[in-house]
Amino acid sequence: MRTTLRDALGKILLPGLLTVGIFTFFYLGGDAYQTFGLAAVDNTRKVLKYVLGVAAFLSLAVLAQRVIRYVIFDGIVASATGTPVPKLLSQISGLIIYIVALSACAGIVFDQDLTVLWAASGVAGLVLGMALRELLQDVFAGIALNIDRAVRIGEYVQLHKAGDASISGQLLEISWRTTRIKDFSGDVVIIPNSKFSAITITNFSQPEAVSYRSAIVTLDARVPPTRAIRILQAAALEALTGLIGNDGAPPQPWVEVKSIKPEGAEYAIYFKAEWRFLASARPLILQAALSHLAQAGLEPAVPRQNTDTEMGLQVPGKERLAQLIGEAPLLRGLSARDLTLLSEGARLTVEQPDRVIAQAGEAGTVLFLLLEGLLSAEASRRNGARQSLPPMLRPGDLFDPSVVLLGEAHACTVRARTPALLCELDYDVINRLFRTNPEAFDVVGRNLAALVPAKSTSLGREESGEGEDWADEVRRQMRHLFPGLALPSRREDAAVIPVSRKAH
Repeated sequence: MRTTLRDALGKILLPGLLTVGIFTFFYLGGDAYQTFGLAAVDNTRKVLKYVLGVAAFLSLAVLAQRVIRYVIFDGIVASATGTPVPKLLSQISGLIIYIVALSACAGIVFDQDLTVLWAASGVAGLVLGMALRELLQDVFAGIALNIDRAVRIGEYVQLHKAGDASISGQLLEISWRTTRIKDFSGDVVIIPNSKFSAITITNFSQPEAVSYRSAIVTLDARVPPTRAIRILQAAALEALTGLIGNDGAPPQPWVEVKSIKPEGAEYAIYFKAEWRFLASARPLILQAALSHLAQAGLEPAVPRQNTDTEMGLQVPGKERLAQLIGEAPLLRGLSARDLTLLSEGARLTVEQPDRVIAQAGEAGTVLFLLLEGLLSAEASRRNGARQSLPPMLRPGDLFDPSVVLLGEAHACTVRARTPALLCELDYDVINRLFRTNPEAFDVVGRNLAALVPAKSTSLGREESGEGEDWADEVRRQMRHLFPGLALPSRREDAAVIPVSRKAH
């Protein structure tokens, strides 16, 4: 606000000083300029009178026009409405001021009868009006649009007219003759004001800046609606968060059964976003829905695999669960027998939104594998705790291995963002795996060393290690938590499971 006021004063100061100087010299200068004029030429007095008179009124007009534009329109009106004042209103006000100033010059400086002048201009205006009828229609339509303010500069609109393709885009400007709209292809569409005012307009920015849309996904009718809604809602929220960002805090999408057809049940994913995001939101939501459905072992409108029922919920079968466990980076490289052992000892739970699953600062004895839904992770603000998990956990993510295998405390508080299906692998199941197959201990230890950097754990803060040294340190710490294991002798040519290094 201070910068705007400073700029306005800078634009007003020069014409203001010029106006004050001319009027002072013209009215208070006495006969000084006349004396000077008489000394030079006889007609100089008259010329100086006309020149100073015209300059006085024109400088006053410039001052008034800048005060109205920069102080009233750009300052007071723009701050009150929250939108910039259209250029057309500023231009009309300037035109009126200059017309009044020229009339004052003719009547006061040149001593002309304004009645005759206005009568002559009226006749000329009638002739020009008949010749420029369409142009005047555009001008007055532009004035009406600016006064009515049904649409404002910067808003997103769609134009409808029978027989023509609809035009959607952002309103850039309403000038004297035309309206300019930037469509979503990046092109500028120019429409005469008279035609623009006669078109049906949908304003997507009023009464609020967001609009509702939907995306349709068809699933096999045998998929329980509660499960389908949980998966699709999580997919939509992930897509909107990635598109808008966490700062935008996208509204929670919701899913409903739209219709039932022979090929399956149609689910409508309803979401709400600003118009500038809507064009990209639907394909991103459908892409995320395919990813979440594939992670859950489902496909759009095709027969599904056999499933077991536990806790009144439709959950993956044992074979599918073993496959999902084996895809977790921590457990890659385990044999089919090892994965079957883990799936048989796993516990499946469903958590409701906002339910805390892991609390920062507390110890834990359970590895959590997210099967369906979304979770959020937030690091504790006390003692500069690290963000060991990504802000959003999606299906396939496993957490927190350093808690169960290294004895660390949870560094993040994990809670459910949507209804979430979790696979829990507790200490007893993991200990049974290591006792049954000691080679699994070495595989998990190497994967853990690749996933968890030394500097992110209390174990490696004093002596940060890399490569085989860090892997050996991880396995030594794991032996303290899993004592009595008959571990095989280490082979120098033991295979290393390639795992991407990221914090879990």
